[in-house]
Amino acid sequence: METTAIKTTFPKYAAYKDSGAPWIGKIPIHWQTEKGKWLFIKNERPILNEDEIVTCFRDGEVTLRRNRRTDGFTNAVKEHGYQGIRKGDLVIHGMDAFAGSIGVSDSDGKSTPVYLACTERFPKTVNQYFFAYFLRNLALNGVILSLAKGIRERSTDFRFGDFGELILAYPPLPEQTAIAAFLDDKTAKIDRVIAQKEQLIVLLKERKQIIIQNAVTKGLDPTVKMKDSEVEWITEVPEHWNMKRLKYVLKILKRIIGYEGPDVLSITQKGIKVKDITSGEGQLAMNYAKYQTISKGEFAMNHMDLLTGYVDISKFDGVISPDYRVFKPFLKSITDEYLLKLFQVGYKGRIFYRYGQGVSQLGRWRFPADNFHNFSIPIPPIEEQKVIVQHIKTQSSKIELSIGLQQKQITKLKEYKATLIDSAVTGKIKVG
Repeated sequence: METTAIKTTFPKYAAYKDSGAPWIGKIPIHWQTEKGKWLFIKNERPILNEDEIVTCFRDGEVTLRRNRRTDGFTNAVKEHGYQGIRKGDLVIHGMDAFAGSIGVSDSDGKSTPVYLACTERFPKTVNQYFFAYFLRNLALNGVILSLAKGIRERSTDFRFGDFGELILAYPPLPEQTAIAAFLDDKTAKIDRVIAQKEQLIVLLKERKQIIIQNAVTKGLDPTVKMKDSEVEWITEVPEHWNMKRLKYVLKILKRIIGYEGPDVLSITQKGIKVKDITSGEGQLAMNYAKYQTISKGEFAMNHMDLLTGYVDISKFDGVISPDYRVFKPFLKSITDEYLLKLFQVGYKGRIFYRYGQGVSQLGRWRFPADNFHNFSIPIPPIEEQKVIVQHIKTQSSKIELSIGLQQKQITKLKEYKATLIDSAVTGKIKVG
């Protein structure tokens, strides 16, 4: 949403002046600017026995790690240099501040030395919640990334010395408090609407999956007579449908190229696409001798990862990873599109997962050839398959349209939220 929309919604201050900082712009005439080091001090407290780990997340929440999640973190064997964090500290993640990892801690605990635990230098001069909003706004606008020292990809080294020299907007304390309270209220309301729309998207995707699964396993006629499918993953199928194991439906193709061949393809949830396999000099980046050929119209599935949902019909001639299974139906009584829908149901419904095997500590789950061959699928008459596929396309298109609308609205809400925060913390609008 445009900044002008914010301006027309809320009043402005009577007069403005140049802040002297390009990342702030003009500020209300009675506001001041100040360097971070004159407003905050960095604390280096000893840790207490009862302290738990505090984490600063990219959405600005600073809380005990267990309050959010415990997986996906690297735990130190020895807590060298850990420091005490106290409730109310303004916490800045020195390596991740550029991505918004700045906020006020809601708990007592401990953190790695990469965190900056800041408190006011002089009593009753700053509202830490206001400055959390202000600093996150700078981060998300790229200011902190431009000032910080990069030491590795997708990370920075933003130290207290950098923060100390940073010029900050400094309104009177009552206005800081009013702005923070205003943003707490407004952003919470926006976040609730976004959460509702995200939940609606989840439900729409589930609805789409149910439509596909019901269509390819039960057909479109609710009055049709059913029979026992005699397989575990489907209870009943229409009486006039056949059940066949995959070995009677398709053939696995194994054609190792053994040389530097045509385009290498990769398969993702968005389908099969040409993969860039060259280094910066235009040479092959690695040895693809074990890769296999695939032709346009053939199926490929990632049989080494049954949690991904990666299955598609290739639109290209090329070569593909040996982790993918390439196959083509030979049964004349089944269409490619209907078979693809069945495989997508198998992946996304976690049906294949039941017939897979774990192969590593990484959680990869493969679909062995014997299990694959003996997996049974329902096969309706071919004309009915075509009607089912068209029904799925029509209904899926409607759902995708609704999902797209919700996603656009979410994007607009996030833009509005960002603009509202920027306008409030820099005095472009007057609140309270």
